Amino acid sequence: MNQRRFATTAAAVGAAIPLLWLLVYWVVARGSPVFVGWAISERHLQFLSILWPSWPLLMADPEGRSIAIPAVSVAINGMLYGVAGWLIWFGLYRNRAVLALVVGLLIALWYILLRWLYTGA
Repeated sequence: MNQRRFATTAAAVGAAIPLLWLLVYWVVARGSPVFVGWAISERHLQFLSILWPSWPLLMADPEGRSIAIPAVSVAINGMLYGVAGWLIWFGLYRNRAVLALVVGLLIALWYILLRWLYTGA
C-alpha cells in the first residue's frame, strides 16, 4: 500500500468514527435518558477521547443545534487520523525512529487531553 492510500484510509476511518457516533446519537438515542446517562459517563468520555480527540469542540454547542460544529469536529478528526496514518506509514517504511516518536506523541497528547478534561489542569 502506498503512502497516499494509507493516509487516505486513515483519514476515512478518522471521519467514520465520529460520524457513526453522531448517527447513533441523533437517530437512535437523542433525548433518551438511558443513553444520555451512558453518553456522559466517565468511561465513555475516556473512550470517546481516545477515538475522537476533537470531540470537545461539541461543547461549543451545548444545545446541539449547529451542523457546522460537528462537521468541523469530524473534519479535524479525519485530518488528525490522516496525519497520524501518514506518519505511521513513514515510520513503517522509511524510518523506524519516526514510528516510536509518533506512538510516544500520541500517548502524550491523549494523556494531556484526558487530564485537561477530567481535572481542568
